[in-house]
Amino acid sequence: MVTEVSYLEKLQTTCWKEKRALILMRDANKCRNCGSSNNLQVHHRQYHINKITGQKSDPWNYNNKYLITLCNSCHEIGHKLYKVPYFKI
Repeated sequence: MVTEVSYLEKLQTTCWKEKRALILMRDANKCRNCGSSNNLQVHHRQYHINKITGQKSDPWNYNNKYLITLCNSCHEIGHKLYKVPYFKI
């Protein structure tokens, strides 16, 4: 029996933690929107869906250009103002 891992569980994996650390370092551990260094998160600028399986790509399987460091406040505001686009790949 195959158990599907939730997106939140994937955010706890070593793969995601390493990718997240890389993006935070690239962005000098600051929100790219307001410059804050508190409560940082890595935001996906777009989501990818596998054309064949219909499954969302794992959070670490994105080109770095689609990931950006945001503080929690800017991240929440961004999700309220904009819908993250989905692309079938």
